[in-house]
Amino acid sequence: MLNTAASLPPPSEYQKPRFAVPRGACDSHTHVIPESGWKLVPEASYIPALAPSPVHMAMLNALGLEHGVVVQPSIFGTDNTVVLEAIAQAPQRLRGVAAVNPSIADSTLQALHGQGIRGVRFNVMLGGGGGLQAMTELASRLAALDWHAEILVDGHLLPDLRPALQALPCRLVIDHMASLRADIGPDAAPVRALRALLADRDTWVKLSGAYRLADQPSDARLAERGRMLVQEAPDRMVWGSDWPHVACAAMPDAGELLNMLADWFDADQATLQRILVDNPARLFDFPAAK
Repeated sequence: MLNTAASLPPPSEYQKPRFAVPRGACDSHTHVIPESGWKLVPEASYIPALAPSPVHMAMLNALGLEHGVVVQPSIFGTDNTVVLEAIAQAPQRLRGVAAVNPSIADSTLQALHGQGIRGVRFNVMLGGGGGLQAMTELASRLAALDWHAEILVDGHLLPDLRPALQALPCRLVIDHMASLRADIGPDAAPVRALRALLADRDTWVKLSGAYRLADQPSDARLAERGRMLVQEAPDRMVWGSDWPHVACAAMPDAGELLNMLADWFDADQATLQRILVDNPARLFDFPAAK
């Protein structure tokens, strides 16, 4: 599905939720692409379509989501202007995940915290966001801020990366269900390594990017994996749409993806409350609902 030439624009309408979206629900993985003021890093692997803040907020509103997390795309490197400007439009509703260099000053990290950043993304698949070495160098400073290290990783690398990841002093968040496709069985080494990380340390997983992991996101094997992950760590799972679905040949519907999550758990209110509200509120430090 990857298209390194260009991305499709996000849709103007979304499938309506077929379940009662709980108050305070959060989309924990989105991106924003403003109309101007940005440039791609030389190693950018795709060309984005415009997905500015008003369109981003309209998507959240259409799905009944009170909160959202704006994640720094790899294509912008460590220039977090886009993320910070997006958060500034709705600071009570939004949080962010940045990309930074290990040489960043403590005062700059503190300033980012004040602007709504709660984690740093390390991209070991697409480039542009720092890798394992940078994460190791920054981890103790992230822990001091109660931030997390967020990693986009080819899950097949997890068996080899597991010792280094287990040694991190900060919380770890793994994007997109570790990017493991649906046909990888539950007893495969990458899945066992993922489960071990969930069992042995403060590891979280984003139930996001399912449309990238199978020819059809409704693949029953993805549902089984999602249920397995929640069973392993029910208080450390969050959901993300991955809007605006960059570098895809066909445009997913974020509303359909949200409904698919509910279908995985038979719309169980307690489970969805954890995944959509309670867990992201803890991870991203959202203000308590009034």
